[in-house]
Amino acid sequence: MLPDPRFVVAVAPIAVLLCCILFLGWRAPRAAALAWLLAVAGAYAAYGARAELIASACAKGLSLALLVMLIVWAAVFLYNLALDLGAVSVIAGALVGSTGDKLLLGLLLAWGFSGFMQGIAGFGVPVAVVAPLLLLAGYSPVSSVAMVMIGHSWAITFGSMGSSFIALGLVTGIDAADLGPPLALMFAVPIVCTGLSVAHIAGGWSGTGRAAPLVLVTSLLMGLVMWGLNEVGAAPISSMLPGLLGSLILFYAGRGARRAPPASGSRDLKRDDMSFAWAFLPYALLVILSLGAQAPLLKEAADPLRFALAFPEQRTSLGFVAAGQEAYAPIRLVGHPAPLLLLSALLSYLAYRSRGVWRTGAAQRAWVVTVRQTTGTTVGVSLMVMMAIVIADSGMAERLARGVALLGSIAYVLAAPFIGLIGAFITGSNTNSNVLFGPLQLFSAGALALSPLLVAAAQTMGGAIGSGVAPDKALIGVSVVEGKVSEGEVMRRVLPYGLLCVLLIGIEVLIISALGAP
Repeated sequence: MLPDPRFVVAVAPIAVLLCCILFLGWRAPRAAALAWLLAVAGAYAAYGARAELIASACAKGLSLALLVMLIVWAAVFLYNLALDLGAVSVIAGALVGSTGDKLLLGLLLAWGFSGFMQGIAGFGVPVAVVAPLLLLAGYSPVSSVAMVMIGHSWAITFGSMGSSFIALGLVTGIDAADLGPPLALMFAVPIVCTGLSVAHIAGGWSGTGRAAPLVLVTSLLMGLVMWGLNEVGAAPISSMLPGLLGSLILFYAGRGARRAPPASGSRDLKRDDMSFAWAFLPYALLVILSLGAQAPLLKEAADPLRFALAFPEQRTSLGFVAAGQEAYAPIRLVGHPAPLLLLSALLSYLAYRSRGVWRTGAAQRAWVVTVRQTTGTTVGVSLMVMMAIVIADSGMAERLARGVALLGSIAYVLAAPFIGLIGAFITGSNTNSNVLFGPLQLFSAGALALSPLLVAAAQTMGGAIGSGVAPDKALIGVSVVEGKVSEGEVMRRVLPYGLLCVLLIGIEVLIISALGAP
């Protein structure tokens, strides 16, 4: 039997995107441009989407991309500013010399501190910052890169100030208040799994056994903080604060061991005129401002201070309806992470300047680096989001979901996190994976009568692990350890841990689904 032509048309943009990146070696923006053009052509020719509907879908995509990329730009800018001022080096130097217990130091750097760094910036920053520190701590180049790749992946969904999580909510229409708390509770499995994976890479089975009690207790506390922050609406800092908490627990757990002697090159991680407390100031301010922004009176008073576009209902000639939106992807002055990030940067500037530790031109240099780092991501995310919304609003995603539903509910529940993993592994981004496959997962959940919350959680948890162990992270790691190892060696070392984590996530989702949880 020949396949349904409309199903083939719906699959084509996603298949072409993945094949161009995986087999042809294209960069994400170039591949996304071709996939977007295919989606537009398919929607018009095979699904009866008029030019007005396609234009509306693309405008929605750009609105959503702007909301997400504002977070990315501001988060990466704050990190680059702290890096230029030497604050990141001061923090890292304090951690490297904190303990003589090599296993605990590995967990502290590759699992706790890397999660904290992911909460702030993402985009490979944890790998770039932490892999050299692990090398200084005495780990091999392969282990150094592999440990931080798997170690920071638990923090990716709520990392970069929640950009991946926010993108998932926008493309699926699921409210963050409904998805955040149960998703945070489900993250207990990947938090534990990534911690034990780091311990195994660092110390083998004996190291895993020795670290397991501490990893389990630390994971429990990190998970509770992640859940609590989502309960109060502070999802953008619900990787940063658990990562900070995990780092503190591991730091004090290692205090009983002999302090590590100064490592070769560790003097480069210090700045004589800046203490740890002053180095941490931008992130302390960010935490305070983020929590303060959740105050009910402030949120209510500032609710009108937002920007959003309205989109009318659209209908294809085949009868599929894309619902109208009165305020699509609103950007709020209070509640959106970007203003909080920029305010943290401004207050840090005032404090550093008053103390005499501000470096002239730091903000300009940080912005130049930020533009260079995020330009490709901005183009790629914008095109992928436009493609995804065209696929959703034209009825193509619904047709894909009916095809996927043939797998059956049990098989699909197990496969859902692997779909997220594949999207992130290929594109290098959980945000891209959520945008690409989020609508498909939602339609599939409806076709199989599964919980949309559960399937969305499976998508982004699998995407988080996939992004952590993706080839682009291996490339970053190899470059910062000065080419002492190849990408292939790193991928062979880390990929089994990533696949095992995603399998455990699938089993977790299957058990929750069997218990009938929403």
